[in-house]
Amino acid sequence: MSKLLYRENSFCQNWQTVVIDTYEKDGLYFVALQETAFYPGGGGQPADKGSIAGVEVKAVEMKEDVPYYGLESQVNKQANCQINWEHRFDLMQQHTGQHLLSAGFRMAADRETVGFHLGQDDVTIDVAGDKLTDEELVEAERKANQLLYEDKAISSYYVTSEQLAELPVVKQPTVTENVRIVEVEGVEYNPCGGTHVRSTGQVGLIKILKVEKQKHAQRIYFQCGKRAFETTKTMFEIVDKAAAQFQTNRSNVLERLEKQSADLQAAVKRSEELENELEKFELKEIMQMDECMIIRSFEGKTVKSLQRMAGTVAESGKDFVILSNYSDKKLVLAQHVEGMHSGSLFRESLAAFNGKGGGNAQIAQASFSAQEDLERYIGFLKEHYQSIV
Repeated sequence: MSKLLYRENSFCQNWQTVVIDTYEKDGLYFVALQETAFYPGGGGQPADKGSIAGVEVKAVEMKEDVPYYGLESQVNKQANCQINWEHRFDLMQQHTGQHLLSAGFRMAADRETVGFHLGQDDVTIDVAGDKLTDEELVEAERKANQLLYEDKAISSYYVTSEQLAELPVVKQPTVTENVRIVEVEGVEYNPCGGTHVRSTGQVGLIKILKVEKQKHAQRIYFQCGKRAFETTKTMFEIVDKAAAQFQTNRSNVLERLEKQSADLQAAVKRSEELENELEKFELKEIMQMDECMIIRSFEGKTVKSLQRMAGTVAESGKDFVILSNYSDKKLVLAQHVEGMHSGSLFRESLAAFNGKGGGNAQIAQASFSAQEDLERYIGFLKEHYQSIV
């Protein structure tokens, strides 16, 4: 049985110990240690990173409540162990911050936490109930950060079932023996096996990022400590760059963005109106042509525009209409040739021209990997039409 140092001292970073058992699996040598400060993972918190005798820990497995650590090479019986402290402290900040944010939601909105996940980038808690108001979210975050400013002591200890019954625990544990309580002074008693900082002030900062609706809960995305600091720093950099672009200050950025969005929408609408007017002139010019086969190329036309125009020209009495956009390597065919099926023709012939597409009997569209392929296909369609009329 391993002695779990992380339960006694979550700030233990290195220690000397003895390998007490080992086995091989999937190319790794799994070892059990007489004493271990590596948290093996569980309760929503990932496993620690680190090394044993200078060999990086690649995996963790539990066998009969004993953690085994997967290494790429064998190690001596006596081993010096080292925890990746930056990773460990980050996890402690996030996990402790979760306790405090959950306490904030209990105090601000009488909402219980029913789920927790500590990921590589974001941390989430699922808070029971329907949608939270903006006021509840702000107040829960404020109360959680207030607990940081008060720098309350955090301790952990084991209790008997009798002692447990006397404590106002946040939730009932799933076990009845060796129950470990994490106590935040004056805030909560929480049955928890994870690692935590020594006082709330060491969490540094708690910041809610976004909220998503779940089946019977609200998922709160948040970050704590260094993660929250880095994200906040990045957000300020983005706002400052936007402010410089608009030649204004931070407080006016949103107003400028809203105005720019409104101006852009108006410009898009005006552009669409002008495009429609231009399309009418282009259609008039094409339909006045004497030829039964029409081949025209345009710049900037979408496939949807080409389809609309080709269909209109074909309905005006033109037998065979090929419209394309050379720069985007797109093509549309609309026709009224008896016995011809545009979609079938495209499906049977496009592969030989490195093209993809399809359609129905009257109209079909295609895209090509190169302009040369588009040009060759236009030539093929022209020859095909001439061979059947």
